[in-house]
Amino acid sequence: MPANPAPQPHPAAQPGSAPEDRGPEGGPLRIGYILKMFPRLSETFILNELLAHEEQGADVSVFSLMHPADGRFHGRLSQLRLTSEYVLKGSPETQWNTLRAFPEEFRPSLQSMDECADFCERHAIAKPFDLMLRAAVIAATARQRGIRHFHAHFATIATHVAAMASHMSGIPFSFTSHAKDIFRETVRRDLYREVVDRSAFNITVSDFNRRYILEQTPGIDESKVIRLYNGIDLSFFDRPEAGARTADRPHIVSVGRLVPKKGFDHLLRALALCKERGLDFRTTIVGDGDEEENLLALRGELGLDAEVDFAGALPQEEVRRLCADATLMALACVPDADGNMDALPTVLLEALALDLPIACTTLTGQPEIVGDEAGVMAEPEDAEGMARAITEVWERIRGGRIVPGVARDRAERLFDLRKNAGTLLGYMAKSAAGASVP
Repeated sequence: MPANPAPQPHPAAQPGSAPEDRGPEGGPLRIGYILKMFPRLSETFILNELLAHEEQGADVSVFSLMHPADGRFHGRLSQLRLTSEYVLKGSPETQWNTLRAFPEEFRPSLQSMDECADFCERHAIAKPFDLMLRAAVIAATARQRGIRHFHAHFATIATHVAAMASHMSGIPFSFTSHAKDIFRETVRRDLYREVVDRSAFNITVSDFNRRYILEQTPGIDESKVIRLYNGIDLSFFDRPEAGARTADRPHIVSVGRLVPKKGFDHLLRALALCKERGLDFRTTIVGDGDEEENLLALRGELGLDAEVDFAGALPQEEVRRLCADATLMALACVPDADGNMDALPTVLLEALALDLPIACTTLTGQPEIVGDEAGVMAEPEDAEGMARAITEVWERIRGGRIVPGVARDRAERLFDLRKNAGTLLGYMAKSAAGASVP
């Protein structure tokens, strides 16, 4: 499975670069997103990215390897023009029959499929024959449709399928790596390095991530690893009116899946310290997950039943309304037992867009979000430090020391979806045209 010809991207993308978002023949750039599951309630950054690509004129196809399992979806999903195609696990006979239905010129060669099987065997990729056949179906579909570039999210199954579909079709691919696919102790660095070698480029979402990837992956091609922040649609978040955060009783909001790495147990302990020291507050925690029962029990043990409400998972529109009416955002992310960590929490980007002051930890890319002006940070797993951060943010608000518009200005400068997705689309266009990136 020889590597694709490799563009040489700059290591740090510059938001606002003019996208070259036309196809090589001057028509719309046709791109194919390969995703493990789409749509997913917790992956608003992918939905936002796809919406931005369509707005900027790209013709997008989504190939999802699984049916959605959430049962609830963001309202903005209806704005997508594309439809997801589900390339699901099936019997070998079914997959072969699907391939045979394509005109011969679009089918992958047996040699390329055999090379993909070698790739899977070399890296002990689970269920290799199934993934290879699904990659072959995607490759044939993409060639027939005139797709010029593949992109995947997370350096796991979707990226492995994208690498194989790329090899079988000759269509270049790229991928975005986020958190669990970088930080977990189980990440196979040799596989990661080879996938980067085969790719046109590898996006990752923070400077912290990029440094970590380079440090942990000896021999990786540094020029292919590009930091490009996730963006948010700033038009979806209105600036609050001056003075909107002043209140007699702060309303603290926290959003995330109820899993250990989000640190909600540490947040509850920090809130208990705030209460013990006389702070009168209310808190809304948005999200669901495996830790819900434990967190509800801890809330009771800490005597916070009157102060803390668990609202469950909510669509993006409801989260926006809740955060717009809140006083501050608190997020206490910590490293997980297996090394996994949050890389660039979308909810903190949304807090910036709403000009909502932040109390969070110094983990991974969070200092890149908050900077010196948008909030106060504490070390991970430090309830005392988190309590001080929450209290200091509240004191700054009460004392008029939070400058209105500063957080929103930071969002516009660094995390504007249209600029950042436009930069990514420009990279894809250059890759499709055989040019170096960026």
